[in-house]
Amino acid sequence: MNQSNTLPKDERLSRKKLIDELFAHGLAIKTPALVLVWRELTLPVELPAQVMFTASKRNFRRAHDRNRVKRLMREAYRVQKHDLLDAMAGSGKQFGLLFIFTGRQLPDYAYVHGRTTELLRRMLREIRPLD
Repeated sequence: MNQSNTLPKDERLSRKKLIDELFAHGLAIKTPALVLVWRELTLPVELPAQVMFTASKRNFRRAHDRNRVKRLMREAYRVQKHDLLDAMAGSGKQFGLLFIFTGRQLPDYAYVHGRTTELLRRMLREIRPLD
């Protein structure tokens, strides 16, 4: 698998039908201020996963604050996605991932990175028995 540390457009979840299915039937893993919703899906691309990031307008009124939170989440995922994608590619299944920031204060990168690591490890533990 390609080990570049990028997050290309193909790896981003953007189809409304898939997003709606993820919201309706996805499994949630929660940590303080960050939630990962995931589900096995049939994706339109030949990748093991597509991902999406969101921050609530209720918690962050200003768009630049929401954008910053999403940028931090994207960066944290981008840096550590390879272990997850390698494990998913080995299973031959495809997954949709949705990261939701639920905190009310602007986080720093170290906090988001730590929570993302925890969520991805917990998700891997849940996926591995499916193999």
